Amino acid sequence: MIRINNSLVSGVERQALAWLVRRIPARVTPDGLTAFGIFGALVTFVGYALTAWSPTFLWLASLGLVFHWLGDSLDGSLARFRKIERPRYGYFLDQTVDVIGNVLICVGMGLTAYVRMDAALLAMAGYHALSIYSLVRACVSGEFHVSLAGTGPTETRLLIVMMNTMIFFFGAPLFVVAGIAMTWCDITVILMTAGYFVTFVYFLVSYARRLAREEGGGAETTSKGPRR
Repeated sequence: MIRINNSLVSGVERQALAWLVRRIPARVTPDGLTAFGIFGALVTFVGYALTAWSPTFLWLASLGLVFHWLGDSLDGSLARFRKIERPRYGYFLDQTVDVIGNVLICVGMGLTAYVRMDAALLAMAGYHALSIYSLVRACVSGEFHVSLAGTGPTETRLLIVMMNTMIFFFGAPLFVVAGIAMTWCDITVILMTAGYFVTFVYFLVSYARRLAREEGGGAETTSKGPRR
């Protein structure tokens, strides 16, 4: 399967990963890095939960996101570097384990006083919609698009780290919109979610039309009825 990553920071990220894989000790395995990524998501969850006592724990949440990036990005890179790829196993494990990490991060965010739980869960749903599109397209075309519309998991983590940093330095006071108490973080997350769903619908429609054109635009009829 061909991996395609045209995100905004993909060039810098590839250089960083190439530098890191050459320096990872031999005892560290791709599966160990996958587990480390989940550990990072758990650290983020705990950091967010602890902000009920102090906003200083936002730094712990951001550190967890760095750990999550390292584990999530390095496991496959290390396997390819050492030429020990297990394509089906690695693809299956990475994509399913990512769900656990995403849930920990989004639910943790929703537990804070800065982001409403419903907004955090909607963002997770939008992110997963794009992920599902990418995974289904990979099955259809053999091309796995890590990023869509110039953004991918790394850019999302960077945005969350930036939001954490701004909350720490500037706070996130509540205000009322249409009778609903919100913060600027809620508005940011809602706008991000809207972007996810708009992008999902755009790619869904455009790629479905492309497939229809390539396959003749119609259904083949048999004695058992229409068959795509």
